[in-house]
Amino acid sequence: MRKLMVIAGEASGDLHGGNVIQRLKMLNPELEIIGTGGDLIAAAGARLFYRVEDLAVIGFSEVLKVYRHIKAIFNEMVEKLDAEKPDAVLLVDYPAFNLKFAEEAKKRGIRVIFYVAPQVWAWKKNRIHKIKAFVDELIVLFPFEVAFFKKEGMETHCFGHPLLDIVKPTLDRASFFQKWGLNPTKKTISLLPGSRRNEISKHLPLLCETASWIAREREDVQFLYPLAPTAEHGETADSQGPENPDITLINNDTYNAVAHSDLALVTSGTATLETAILQTPLIVLYKTSLSTYLIGKYLLRIKAIGLPNIIAGREIVPEDPHFISPEKMGKMAGYYLGNREAYLEIKQNLIDLREQLGEEGAYQKTANFINQLI
Repeated sequence: MRKLMVIAGEASGDLHGGNVIQRLKMLNPELEIIGTGGDLIAAAGARLFYRVEDLAVIGFSEVLKVYRHIKAIFNEMVEKLDAEKPDAVLLVDYPAFNLKFAEEAKKRGIRVIFYVAPQVWAWKKNRIHKIKAFVDELIVLFPFEVAFFKKEGMETHCFGHPLLDIVKPTLDRASFFQKWGLNPTKKTISLLPGSRRNEISKHLPLLCETASWIAREREDVQFLYPLAPTAEHGETADSQGPENPDITLINNDTYNAVAHSDLALVTSGTATLETAILQTPLIVLYKTSLSTYLIGKYLLRIKAIGLPNIIAGREIVPEDPHFISPEKMGKMAGYYLGNREAYLEIKQNLIDLREQLGEEGAYQKTANFINQLI
């Protein structure tokens, strides 16, 4: 019996890893899966030693606080390598942990497959040396990454971006508006503050104030707040304040909400790429301090924060991570809603970006490839 150890440390890793493992088990029912993950990886039949909730850490300060906890998990999982002796390890994203784990697996002669490559082409380029030294098979999500990594002499594979399999509307515009009691004659703006608690607390008040500013300037608008699965209703209280316009809370219908919006105000992260795939024009935001902004811009040389812009290599959607204000965001939104030429330029940019991401079927193709390896 073959054995595969999977290491996923965040919700996105559980999503991608779970979908691949589900298909992998269908191809190879006798394959034993062990490791770390969440509900999806567990549902696919894996025996988990730790869950993503034990491993998920966001932000530099949070990492420092729980370093000993994460280090203890790391050490125990290394011990599992010796005790379980897997034929291969599948490391899903989570680069700070997984690149060190790849080194330990490599020492033991275990084949290392890394799924969702670290974005070294955007920042932390020094990681490429570790990837080259410790990873046997690198699976990337973006076609342009193949040429980047192969130039470094690395075995690299791309089977398309898995979000193309997931991010799709299920209702037409008329049905969606009827379902949620929306006005089809009004411009519709989706507010996406992020999915983590610290993101919501930081960005939701800003987005609600921006909605208030826009509503004072024009009457032909309505606002949607598609709730992330991790958001709690108590955390949305700011969206219902007396100074704010009506904001419709959308539960379990995010892709329809975004697909049928005229514009989306989106916090930097995966949601920016999901919005781009749905081809809804967006403005990317991230509220940050001056020091963090300067470190990112001049020390780390980060040129963009939105995934659509990072992937395209240029600014195809507007973004403003610094000195953001409700008035500034509101004016930017009003400009694109009122300037048809600028609006259609973003739409075309998103169509072009969608074509760059490849074809659907990424999860199945990835599972087929891994099955052949092991």
